[in-house]
Amino acid sequence: MSKVTLNKDGTPRKKGSGRKKGSSSFTNVTLANLKMFCGEAMQIPVSRKWLEQVGAAIQGTAPTPTATQPEPEEEQKISFTLHQ
Repeated sequence: MSKVTLNKDGTPRKKGSGRKKGSSSFTNVTLANLKMFCGEAMQIPVSRKWLEQVGAAIQGTAPTPTATQPEPEEEQKISFTLHQ
C-alpha cells in the first residue's frame, strides 16, 4: 500500500497529481533549432543556476521589461455653456 500524502489543509492529495517519477521539465535543444523559432533580439528565460554552471556572470537582477502599454493620450476638452 502506498503512503498517503497530505495537502497543506490536511486532506489527502489526489492520486496522479504532480510530475511523474522519472519525468523531466527540461529538454535539450540545439541552438540551430532554437534560432528557427526566435529571432536574435528575443529574450529567452533561462535558469540562473544554468548560467552560473556555464560560467556567465550575473550582474544585478533587474526585472526584464515586458510589453509596455502606450500611455493614453490626453483627451481634448470641449468648452460649452448651458442655456436655460
